[in-house]
Amino acid sequence: MKNFLQAEAYYLRQDTLFRGISLLFVLASTVLAFWTGSKSGYEMNNPVEPLTILTQLSLLLYFIIPVYVCFFTTEGFEFGSVKVILAGGQSRFTYVTGKYLTVLKLIVWWMLLFFGLFYLLYLAAALVTGSGIGDHPWGAELLVTLRVLGLNILYLAAYAALIMLISLWIQRTASAVVATFLVVFGDFMLSGYFRETSSAWLRLISDHTLTTQIMKFSGIYVIHSQHIVLSGAQSFVKVLLIPLIVLIISLAAIYISFGKKDIHT
Repeated sequence: MKNFLQAEAYYLRQDTLFRGISLLFVLASTVLAFWTGSKSGYEMNNPVEPLTILTQLSLLLYFIIPVYVCFFTTEGFEFGSVKVILAGGQSRFTYVTGKYLTVLKLIVWWMLLFFGLFYLLYLAAALVTGSGIGDHPWGAELLVTLRVLGLNILYLAAYAALIMLISLWIQRTASAVVATFLVVFGDFMLSGYFRETSSAWLRLISDHTLTTQIMKFSGIYVIHSQHIVLSGAQSFVKVLLIPLIVLIISLAAIYISFGKKDIHT
């Protein structure tokens, strides 16, 4: 497992798409830091406020990272390396586990890059422009922000498991990318189009989509002109259970199906 993880890390260092997406997050963080800061003159009520602003844009991550997970999962089938790795003595369990662990590292790295760089640039700009940093109580706001960041990691991990399942089943990059877009944008559209429908069944579907939960814990969910946020134990349990169910079912299906499925390269 250790050698396989090292090989995957080496692959990422050489991967043009990985470097391109990392650069995209750098550019996005930079643009957002100066765009949001210029609107308020970089004034902030407390040191946590910049991160609170950016967490409301968390949904952007879900249109980028799952697509890379698709490419990363299918690269072994496109170039035939999966057969070489398995013929070299690695088990299918090790292969899938190593792939998923590498994806989790990617998620954490891109989260740190996106949010961390934004925060540093925002604070640096505030110091350079002489803008004030307020001392309003920020303990509760910090806890909420950390909760949102943690939930984003959980939801991205669930999305990654689902996309890996689809990609391992299809084994062809082009088709898997199309399926990935259908899953990501399909969930997004189910959340939006059925949100205010008259059908109770369709509203139930909309309310249990991953996108709806992401918008709720990010603080941007609005229905009937009413701003909906997480409140009460039931809403917190739902926002945790839905991605966990997706994650567990997807991983179980991956290990079962990939262990039996023929490999085509």
